Amino acid sequence: MPKFLKRVDWILFITTLFLSIIGILMIYSTSIGETSADYTFVLRQTTFLIFGIIIYLIITNIDYKLISQFSFLFYTVVILLLIITPLVGDNVRGSTRWIDLGIITIQASEIAKPVLILTLASFFAKYPATKIKNVLISFVIVLIPATLVFFQPDLGNTVIILSLWLVLVFAAGIRIYVMISISLLSAVILPFMWLALKDYQQERLLSFLSSEKDLQGSNYNLVQSIIAVGSGGLFGKGLGRGTQSHLNFLPEQRTDFIFAATAEELGFVGVSLIIGAFALVIYRITLILKGSVDLLGSYIAVGVASVMIIHIFINIGMNIGIFPVTGITLPLLSFGGSSLISTMVSLGLVNSVLAYRK
Repeated sequence: MPKFLKRVDWILFITTLFLSIIGILMIYSTSIGETSADYTFVLRQTTFLIFGIIIYLIITNIDYKLISQFSFLFYTVVILLLIITPLVGDNVRGSTRWIDLGIITIQASEIAKPVLILTLASFFAKYPATKIKNVLISFVIVLIPATLVFFQPDLGNTVIILSLWLVLVFAAGIRIYVMISISLLSAVILPFMWLALKDYQQERLLSFLSSEKDLQGSNYNLVQSIIAVGSGGLFGKGLGRGTQSHLNFLPEQRTDFIFAATAEELGFVGVSLIIGAFALVIYRITLILKGSVDLLGSYIAVGVASVMIIHIFINIGMNIGIFPVTGITLPLLSFGGSSLISTMVSLGLVNSVLAYRK
């Protein structure tokens, strides 16, 4: 076996590949019966996966300590991308999140996640959160991209970014009284954040609290998703036979609501297998975390695991009606090159921690 393959955690890699292939299969299934042009989603996602595998293997074979030395450069590039996104990006349904480069379209908020994991891990490895000054500096590091993402507007990824900071600052040893102070400050800031939300964002959050109302309006997506999940039963209706997605009742069936489309076609057994695969990925990251020999590697593993868990929890939650619709994708399954590449970069970093821990 070539040396560069010996560094691969095969359980993590194969499970990641399995979930990605299931995602492509579901993207294909939701395209059955549509025009030939719609099958380009399958081709594009397959291309993204091949590219993602290459990136995963490259990062796995580079010492994560060496990569961390360029974290500030990566961070600067991401900030610049987030700044130019509203200036040159494509406006889709009132949000400007994507930059069209002709061949590909990139979403800077997705790229920001592995970069922020690396940046915060590098910072806390040198400057522990036991000092208030370090906590404040780390918050500024996160606040800049979080603010830029919030005003795209992208509430879902803003929540992910801020949650990442909370998890890492806690792992880095923040004092309890400082955490309490942050909680109190957040309670003061929340009303102002509410006023900064777009009307449709406020409507989604308010309607979620009374989900039995406005079933044809703001709660339509939520209701259709719940119907799709429930109608799948134990074994599902079969690939290409999901009525909610194929009759276009279920919106965004390839992205935000791919879990609902999967539940309808593969049933409880199918989604249980998928959730089990996600659990295995998190378990492998946890084992790598336990075996890490330095703080940098530990914080990278904590950051990657937390982002994946939050993504999975919120996406599945909004698909089954326990969270409001926020536009957060399901890692590896949802259609989207930036999301897939972002996840593969993150998992490659974790694999690097395992490969170079000695």
